[in-house]
Amino acid sequence: MESQKGQGSISVFFAMLLVTIFAIICTSLESARYTAVSYLAAQAEESALESVFAGYYNPVWKRYHLFFMADGPGFLPMLQDYLSYYENPEKGGGMQGTNLYEFHQKGIKFLECVTAVDQGGEAFLKAIVADTEAHGKTELAESLLGQSELVKEAGEVSEYIGGLLEYEQEISAIEESYKAMESQGKHLKSVYQELEKALKEGTLTADIGKELLEKAKNCATETSRQTAESYAEILKCTKLLEEELELETEELLKKEGSVGELSYEQMETELENLKEYTREDGSRRNETEFLKELLNECAKNLADVEFWEDGKASVALQEVVREGGKSLSVLSGHDSGEKQKSSLLEVVKSWKSEGILDLVLEDPGNVSDKTLPAGDYPSETAGTSEEGGTISAQEKGMAVLYTVSHFGRFGRGQKDTVLDYEAEYILGKSENDKENLAVVAEKLLAVRTGMNFLYLLGDGQKQAEAELLAAALVGFTGIYPLVKLMKGILLGAWAFTEAVCDVRILFQGGQVPLVKTVSDWNTSLEKAAEEAFYKREISQRKGVWDYEGYLCILLLMGDTEHQCFRMMDLIEANLRKNDSGFFMENCISSAVVEVSFQAEPRFFHLPMPGKSRNGAYIFYKTAAYSYYD
Repeated sequence: MESQKGQGSISVFFAMLLVTIFAIICTSLESARYTAVSYLAAQAEESALESVFAGYYNPVWKRYHLFFMADGPGFLPMLQDYLSYYENPEKGGGMQGTNLYEFHQKGIKFLECVTAVDQGGEAFLKAIVADTEAHGKTELAESLLGQSELVKEAGEVSEYIGGLLEYEQEISAIEESYKAMESQGKHLKSVYQELEKALKEGTLTADIGKELLEKAKNCATETSRQTAESYAEILKCTKLLEEELELETEELLKKEGSVGELSYEQMETELENLKEYTREDGSRRNETEFLKELLNECAKNLADVEFWEDGKASVALQEVVREGGKSLSVLSGHDSGEKQKSSLLEVVKSWKSEGILDLVLEDPGNVSDKTLPAGDYPSETAGTSEEGGTISAQEKGMAVLYTVSHFGRFGRGQKDTVLDYEAEYILGKSENDKENLAVVAEKLLAVRTGMNFLYLLGDGQKQAEAELLAAALVGFTGIYPLVKLMKGILLGAWAFTEAVCDVRILFQGGQVPLVKTVSDWNTSLEKAAEEAFYKREISQRKGVWDYEGYLCILLLMGDTEHQCFRMMDLIEANLRKNDSGFFMENCISSAVVEVSFQAEPRFFHLPMPGKSRNGAYIFYKTAAYSYYD
């Protein structure tokens, strides 16, 4: 009996030992399997995500060299489908039989999904920058950026010139009133001269000089009336000008540092010249006050004097005529330069009243009138976002080069596009080709006017020509600040007429240097006054600064974020001609997804975290993919 007990106790021991070993083995196997399933689930998620992004939208790549997965709503179902190949190896033609690493997806959700229009179009900008870098245009972008400050200054100067020409209109109103006073004064002077002549000839008597004295009295009355009326108008215009110049002074201070020293000095000088009309001690105000006092005094003396003594001219009348004639001798009868003024400044004004395309195009009738089809485009529905990052100068340059490389423009259209002038749309944002071309023409005219004005400021000979003509135009006043003011106005008009020629050259396919030299200048101050000058045949050259080069400059000066959205407008509109379901807002650039997997225990129920109620393991895996990060 004892021997049998010993054998039984040994069997139980080995049974317990065997169970323990088996439990250890199963736990080890289950633990290894758990780790493997966790790893394989993560690999499956990453592979499936890559497979989804491998299905990029080919039309966008083929036409615009951009990678985007274009089916936003179908993204998660597509990912789910690719994951099913890993859940069921037989579906993909894998080996059949028992799968120790079997798992199943339980749920999929986006943690992050970035489309082309999100975050201010940041993903789209990255895509176009990557394409430009891939084509080796980095150095060209940097060379464009090197001109940005100069062009910005030209824009500031051009804006200033426009304001200057507007002030010329206001000053003309003051000058017209001054000239009305002066003209009446000259009339009064001629009456005094007639009286003086009659006194010398002895014909100023009560018998035969009555009519002349009646004429003199009427002239004196009219002079007093005209002087009061003109002076009141001058004060009114001067007050308005003074208020505007106060604002102009504030604006000028803001430009300090944004333009070159020479340009700022010229702006400041012109502003001071304008203030000659508004300061109480200004030379023009002094002239006006002097003329008013002179005319009023001479008219009053003539109106109040006793004419006759014993049938002859009184001594008092003789004294009034002598002193009045002497005082009025300061009035010149010479109006030099008026014809020249109208033939330059008035012609420039008439040009500005013309349609811009009629001014700069040889055949405005051939301009495209295509219109963007109706629709909710990215620039309208998505707008811009403060979430987008700051756009660097280099990125701006890259975006500009991408624009002129992949979109049509005036003189070089693309096939199968909704608009002929795509780059112009990106700049002008109108839905119509013709309107966008007009916007670009105006911008080109502004840039060239500014650049031409900068050139004129540095050309002493041309400045001397302008000052000589200015002196002829206002020389009868003898006021030097007015000469300087007119010189600035003439330089602005000259720069504008040259700019009209420049823009016509660009639209004809020629080249206009950004910074001109003497040999590049087309107009003379004399010829600039010819109304049809800008329509004559102009010599052309080919080079970097052709129409496309200037488009690059204009794009560089604009808002890159808005331009990116307008590029997306065009991409969407063009591709929807063949695929009505294409929308840029569905074009995914990057995504972060979380997938929950479930796997059943096989060898042992391990007490792992995240187990479901039925004891199955739950895995939460995160994967990310981006085309451009």
